[in-house]
Amino acid sequence: MPTPVDNDPPRPYTMKSQQNFHTREEIDQLVKEIYRALETTEQRLDGRCDDIYFPMDLSISALTSRIEAIQRELVEIQSYIARRPEASSTIDRRNNISTDIHHRTSIDNATNRGRLVPMMTSDMSDTHYHEEEISADTYATIRRHQFNLESLEERLQRMENTTATMKEKWRRGDEAMRDFTGTWFNKRK
Repeated sequence: MPTPVDNDPPRPYTMKSQQNFHTREEIDQLVKEIYRALETTEQRLDGRCDDIYFPMDLSISALTSRIEAIQRELVEIQSYIARRPEASSTIDRRNNISTDIHHRTSIDNATNRGRLVPMMTSDMSDTHYHEEEISADTYATIRRHQFNLESLEERLQRMENTTATMKEKWRRGDEAMRDFTGTWFNKRK
């Protein structure tokens, strides 16, 4: 017969309650099972946290990189416009597009990006209108990039808010698990 945990052996008239006593080995085994269950639960929760937080972190860093790239392009375009004295007077005006201009696609050698971009060609008698059209195109590109930046910043802010909300929920869940575990162990004593 196994030895009970308490040092006083049960009285012969209390044999019915002897089933409530456990040996040290049984208690050690129960505690090991509890810790194993807690560890498994912790690993499962860590996995869920990784599934939730890391995709958001990756998306946030991708959006941040995209915003930085667009901002660099904006600076490049704005410095190009600033170097041209005639650009400041014509950039805000809307002009009709000339029928002399032909679009063809080629590799833009000036930027060494290797991307296909539309290249403007016109006959030389229409040089003034050509410059105004380039300015209008540049202005449209700047506006498009500014719009993209604003929408990316909004998405980034929403993702950061969602991440903060999820972190708060997980923190509260962790606290609840700690409280539950502490209460459970205190009741077992």
